[in-house]
Amino acid sequence: MAKDTPRGPTERHDGRSLPKKQRNQRKRAKGFTELTKRPAWRSPARLWLVGIGLVVIVLVSIVVVNPFGGKNSSGLPTIQFVGNATCPTSGQQPYFAPLPAPVNSLPPVGQAIDEIPHTHVSPPTRVTYNHNPPTSGCHYNLGYPNAPIAAGAYDKVIQPEYWVHNLEHGYVVALYNCPQGCSAQFQQLRTWYSSLPNASGLAYPRVLILPWPTMSVPFAMVSWDWYDPMKTFSLNEVKRFYANHIGQGAEPNAP
Repeated sequence: MAKDTPRGPTERHDGRSLPKKQRNQRKRAKGFTELTKRPAWRSPARLWLVGIGLVVIVLVSIVVVNPFGGKNSSGLPTIQFVGNATCPTSGQQPYFAPLPAPVNSLPPVGQAIDEIPHTHVSPPTRVTYNHNPPTSGCHYNLGYPNAPIAAGAYDKVIQPEYWVHNLEHGYVVALYNCPQGCSAQFQQLRTWYSSLPNASGLAYPRVLILPWPTMSVPFAMVSWDWYDPMKTFSLNEVKRFYANHIGQGAEPNAP
């Protein structure tokens, strides 16, 4: 007995073509059958959810894990522009925030500190600085060498409203807090200061060495927006901070 020749989906038992309506119905039925044979993960709904999940993973990777280790594309961390009742942000614009003051090379040396306004205030106004020691903020404007104060080493505490103006001019400030004395380290700082080149157009380097008895560490370096605390004195760290931040205030051509 001869076997039946397989019929195509558009043929009838007698070999003639099916009407167009029946052909379309068979095609739809075949398509539905194939669709129901797909693995569950390939269903349109599942594929849509997988796509959304991939987008979320990519976005999280961009925000949380980036090639700068938590920094933005400049290689610098971000900071806030903040103020307080003695130095309000109202009507003021930051010099650098949301980035800190630039650095002379990457990676930056020290910690970036939130910036507060640089408004000029008159003596005897006292400013409450958000960070101790100050790294930015409102200050006196009395002209060099009053405010900003004269470059050099000091052995008496100077009110910060006078020397924060130096930070604005691109100075680096070495601070020390030695209740029991630190004459050897102070002498090292003075010798280092004497070895520095003069700032362009000036007869002195843009550096201050000041006592600061209220900070929590014995030594620290500061510049505009930057702070580098030292639990143990290190002249090499002093030099690193200086090289990284000197001349990077908002008004680096001022005395």
